[in-house]
Amino acid sequence: METGTSVKSIYLDVFQPAQREMGRLWQTNEVSVAQEHYCTAATQFIMGRLYPYLRIAARNGKRVIVTCVAGELHEVGARMVADLLEMEGWNSYFLGATMPTSGILSAVAEWEADILAVSVTMHYHVELARKLVSEVRRSPDAGSLKVMVGGRPFLVAPNLWRTVGADAFAPDAEQAVSTAARLVA
Repeated sequence: METGTSVKSIYLDVFQPAQREMGRLWQTNEVSVAQEHYCTAATQFIMGRLYPYLRIAARNGKRVIVTCVAGELHEVGARMVADLLEMEGWNSYFLGATMPTSGILSAVAEWEADILAVSVTMHYHVELARKLVSEVRRSPDAGSLKVMVGGRPFLVAPNLWRTVGADAFAPDAEQAVSTAARLVA
């Protein structure tokens, strides 16, 4: 930060690749769960310390709810998306990890968001994402809400986002910002 590196750059060029590499190392049993959790906690701590330095663009009047499905504990990617959208002028509501569907539906009704961004890291949570999208579509409070998904299962199977009923998929935090803008254009 002291050399002029932006928070956005730290998120995209340091945190995002580091978290992906940590996930790969965990999947290949090269690091323990404890090591993975420690690195994630350190990243979250640093993100919290950087939040006051976010450069927020003029508000664009758009709202986004960013969350993880129930049971999903991996929230760093979702937090990056929420913060990057906030930097672009969105009103961003970050609900975090393991959010129950009923709570997400309440937030949709309360905040009248334009987009619901849903993060899924573990493949066994994809079905929960599909059920969440289905519930959102049935909700009278959803209106014209668009649903964007992201996370490792959608990277591995690029058309999976269609299967869960989402309107779009973003492969990374930076593209989540451009995809969100496209969805509300």
